[in-house]
Amino acid sequence: MSKSEVQSRDTSGTAPDAEAHGAGSVSEESRVQQRLADAIYEHRIPPGTKLPEVDLCRILGTSRGTLRKALARLADHHLVQQIPNRGAFVARPGVETTRDVYALRRILEGGMVRSLACRDCRSWIGDVRQQVGEEREANRIGDTSRYIRLAGKFHLDLAVATGNSALSHHLELVIAQTSLMTALYSAPGANTCSVHEHLEILDAIEAGRLQDAERLMEEHLLGCERQLRLGDEPPPAVDLSQALGEPAPAVQAPTKRKPRTTHR
Repeated sequence: MSKSEVQSRDTSGTAPDAEAHGAGSVSEESRVQQRLADAIYEHRIPPGTKLPEVDLCRILGTSRGTLRKALARLADHHLVQQIPNRGAFVARPGVETTRDVYALRRILEGGMVRSLACRDCRSWIGDVRQQVGEEREANRIGDTSRYIRLAGKFHLDLAVATGNSALSHHLELVIAQTSLMTALYSAPGANTCSVHEHLEILDAIEAGRLQDAERLMEEHLLGCERQLRLGDEPPPAVDLSQALGEPAPAVQAPTKRKPRTTHR
């Protein structure tokens, strides 16, 4: 697999956004979908947050029709829940669903790394190691948004390396769900994905140690799940304008009033 193929997935489970219409062109619907998806993945909009159409159209500078299409696509990928007569909300997975999805990840990714450990990995592993180095640096300097993206990208890169498009597609959806679960249930400031463990998994794959690769991935995902506080807490209030990066309105200086002239 070429370097460009690895780098093509540069977000942590980014929703299938980039239906590019011509080189370098992105549709308005995809732009709106991407803005919302990024804010959800990066935990700027917490699970359970209501997504009012009027506010979002104003913040994102788009039409109601375009917004509704974007929300429908996000709902297809389990990021948004649409409730009749109530509106759209960022999906808020329950505890049992969270446990089930992490169990599914262990099944998918255990088999994935076993498969990779059986193959020649020289065409892609160097690029993934470099990306893990970027992940470590983002964590060190406290760039949380970038760290979250890169941590998820590691897992997606391994799926891409298998050459199995069905696996890549399904894992992308599952990682999207666990990103929400992390936002909902992790302790403030917790890093649920370990850079050190990522490197250990790569070492086992490169050495062709099938059982070690599978064991390390299972332990890694179990560790991620154990860091979650699987309670039932209400979502915090969120300022959608701030979360979606709406520029603050310019503050105009007060107009100086001329003194009245009185005629006697």
